[in-house]
Amino acid sequence: MPRSLYDRDYLLLNASNFLYSLYATMFIFLPPFLYRLGVREGEIGLIMATGTLVSVALKPVNGLFVDRGGRTAFLVSGALLASASTVPWLFVTEPGAHLFAIRIFQGAAYSFFATASYAYIAAAAPADRRGEALGVFGLSFFLPTAIGGWLGEWVIGRSGFQGLFLSATVIAFLAALFPLGMREPKVTSRLPPSSLLDFLSRAYLIPNSAGFLFGMAYGSLFTFLPVFLLIRKISSLGVFLFVYALSVIGTRTLARKLADRMPRERLCLVSLLLLGTGILAVPLIAGPLGLALVAIVSGTGHGFLFPSLSALILDRAGKGKGGMAMAMFTGAFDMGLVIGAAAFGFIAEHHGYGAMFFSAAGITAAGSLFFFTQDPAFRKASLPEPGP
Repeated sequence: MPRSLYDRDYLLLNASNFLYSLYATMFIFLPPFLYRLGVREGEIGLIMATGTLVSVALKPVNGLFVDRGGRTAFLVSGALLASASTVPWLFVTEPGAHLFAIRIFQGAAYSFFATASYAYIAAAAPADRRGEALGVFGLSFFLPTAIGGWLGEWVIGRSGFQGLFLSATVIAFLAALFPLGMREPKVTSRLPPSSLLDFLSRAYLIPNSAGFLFGMAYGSLFTFLPVFLLIRKISSLGVFLFVYALSVIGTRTLARKLADRMPRERLCLVSLLLLGTGILAVPLIAGPLGLALVAIVSGTGHGFLFPSLSALILDRAGKGKGGMAMAMFTGAFDMGLVIGAAAFGFIAEHHGYGAMFFSAAGITAAGSLFFFTQDPAFRKASLPEPGP
């Protein structure tokens, strides 16, 4: 990518990711759909976790291939597979093993697309603007989130869940078109499979552990908040998604350069604490105002956390290992989603939603403490130093 960050390829990548993220936002309504089919919280968590587990399992392999020059091909194939794997939801009328099978293919699609998109950023973004590149790229995740909640509710109200799934199918197909006009970055590397062991070293293990715990907290919030609001009959999910997305967007625009100016480790700690505080307050929600406040606090934490952790990983990896480094990092985040959705689902089913959200907040606080005490770079409080 040229020194100017915002060139044609970067804009096309953001456009494709905008559509894919709008597609993914539609599936925030999958847990309520499953609940109405008679599936209970524990099994809902397992169904949601299945797709994510497949995504995690494929990411290291995908990371090896995308760094060899297959980024745009993976973007296209991921979006097309997402479109095709959504069609079966149009015909689902009862619980069964087929729900897990559908989620397997959706997880593979997400793995292809997400690995390729972050590998593209890693290879193309200027080293001294990685935090900004990742932060602005994150807008294409959360602009759809801002409108996706209300759009999904509107579609369901007009044409039911079948209309929702049909819309998602079309949106994913459109997301596959934009990468066709993107140039493949010239940065390539042929890492051997043994290079995976490098990412178990302390330099990567600590931030990846923080990403894992971040994923657990995020999974508890976005998997079970929709069902919690449905059961409690509190406000609209659209309110939460809109305010949460605006909070993330605010951090990525008004403070988009902060991740490149502050010590990334310090910013990560503050962000984890904000996210945990927001989750801790969920059981106390009594109406739209409380829901909006939770969204502001947790959304602000998320807005700073993901780009600062991602940029920290890339600083330590450099461009030659960027695709694999991001695959391992997002894989850690996704594994947190898997564990969080499965474990917190059973906590909610057997001990209630209050215990579940308090547990998720506790996990996030523990992750903050772990990150603080175990990463030597945190105590140095050094400014970001981009890798090669």
